Amino acid sequence: MPRRLRSLLSTLREEVQHYASQNEAIAGRTNLLALNATIEAARSGEAGRGFSVVAQEVKALAGQARTSSAAFRANVLGRLDLGARIADEMVRDIEGARLIDLAQAIVQDIVRNLFSRSVDLRMLATDPSIIAALTQGDRPAIAAATDRLRALIHFSPYYLNAFVASAAGDVVALSNDAAQVKKAQLGHETQFRRVMASQSPDDWFTDEVWQNPWSDNHKVLVFCTGIWGDDPNAPLGVLYLEFDWERQVSGIIGDERVLARGTEAAGRISIVDASNRLVASNHGRPFGDSVAHGAGTPSGLASHGGTIVAHASAQPFNGFDGLGLRCLIEHTALADEEIEAALARMAAEDVASAAV
Repeated sequence: MPRRLRSLLSTLREEVQHYASQNEAIAGRTNLLALNATIEAARSGEAGRGFSVVAQEVKALAGQARTSSAAFRANVLGRLDLGARIADEMVRDIEGARLIDLAQAIVQDIVRNLFSRSVDLRMLATDPSIIAALTQGDRPAIAAATDRLRALIHFSPYYLNAFVASAAGDVVALSNDAAQVKKAQLGHETQFRRVMASQSPDDWFTDEVWQNPWSDNHKVLVFCTGIWGDDPNAPLGVLYLEFDWERQVSGIIGDERVLARGTEAAGRISIVDASNRLVASNHGRPFGDSVAHGAGTPSGLASHGGTIVAHASAQPFNGFDGLGLRCLIEHTALADEEIEAALARMAAEDVASAAV
């Protein structure tokens, strides 16, 4: 609506300018005719004196008409310009607020999705077959744990791989037997050490989105938690779930139902992490590019020419900090010509409907 108002004001300004120019032109021609009449009256001598008085009055009226037209132009056009500026501010404020809300909704959808994965992770870590793979360590126990991991990957669209590491950092069971991580020694990895130092089965960890060379450079988030036995002081080992970030987040930022909550065209959507790295987008910008816009502020709005840039940062969800993720939306406004064309089509449709 503010865009239509701005377009209507622009159209009205052009029409006022046109009619004011016409009035001034008419006043000018009238003044010229009055001048010619005065000259002819002077040539007629005494007989033209009365006509001269009339010519002077016409000349005065023409002057008043010109002055009135100029004042009308200055006053009305000035107010129309003010109205257009107010409409521009309304466009920015209303559309900007909607874009910020949309950015917040998108990043919170992602955060809730990530937290839900932690629930899967911790539930699976309590599975008897997973615990038995570390407490018994024989082939039947490891096979049962492997079957359980494979079932999760088969039925869930969220994960690329799942595996169990012993307290020594050796991978003892995994869903994909061909995965390169099978031969890895994880004892020196930061996440492994964090889990082994954890104090409760409720603790879980994930750090940052990365391109996993062991999964064909797929963009992933690795979730991990401790597998606990009878010893309440230390976990038996670590359970890992490799979350398919690339597929799942692309689905969120490309979902038309999500975008429908924003403006007519949400435009370019970017997801940026706490290190200002681009980790997902709907416009093909390279993964890992530096994006500093919006860093350090919960939400906000900026304008660059005809583009509005809104951003919102993830809010904590059930104790999960959201990894410092934030969503940016760049929305390019429709040009006035496009709006005017749309209004003209609507007007034509209204006329056609009225004629039926």
